[in-house]
Amino acid sequence: MSEYSSLLQLLCPDFPAEMVQNTARIVLIDDATDCLMSFSDFIYSFQIQFFYEEFVESISAIYQDLLSGKNPNTVIVPTSTSVEQLSSSANDKPDVQEGVDATIFCECIEGLCERFKHKYPSTVAIKEILDNTQRVSFYGFLMALAKHEGINQDIGALPNKPDLLIDPEMDQELERL
Repeated sequence: MSEYSSLLQLLCPDFPAEMVQNTARIVLIDDATDCLMSFSDFIYSFQIQFFYEEFVESISAIYQDLLSGKNPNTVIVPTSTSVEQLSSSANDKPDVQEGVDATIFCECIEGLCERFKHKYPSTVAIKEILDNTQRVSFYGFLMALAKHEGINQDIGALPNKPDLLIDPEMDQELERL
């Protein structure tokens, strides 16, 4: 991670290291951020983190709410029984490794996108990712966004992943040498 941070700071000396750390968490699924990571994994995850920064922050809050047992799309009118149910469900600690229900997470993200003022990935791509699983972790979802070709094409900044390291001119030069 530190090498990628240094590389970015060569281009922009005050580039925030926090964004590189967040990108490393996506690639390494929140494991240690000092492990090696491939350039292609880093660059596509960085693209998601950089281009959709506000969206990522918002879905992080949604994910944390769902982990704690709250549904951000639900309005609760307090009654004596609902307060008791809320306090008893708050004591049950969900398994963080398991993630959250993908269908509920998708519904919450759709609700966010309807009122969101910043850039966000297409809801079709989000549904496509979340329809393929029952439960999803936050960083697993972000990595799926980073690997989604449709989202990459929508952003339009990077080539398709298989074409990332292809440079015909450089290949010709190397063959000549």
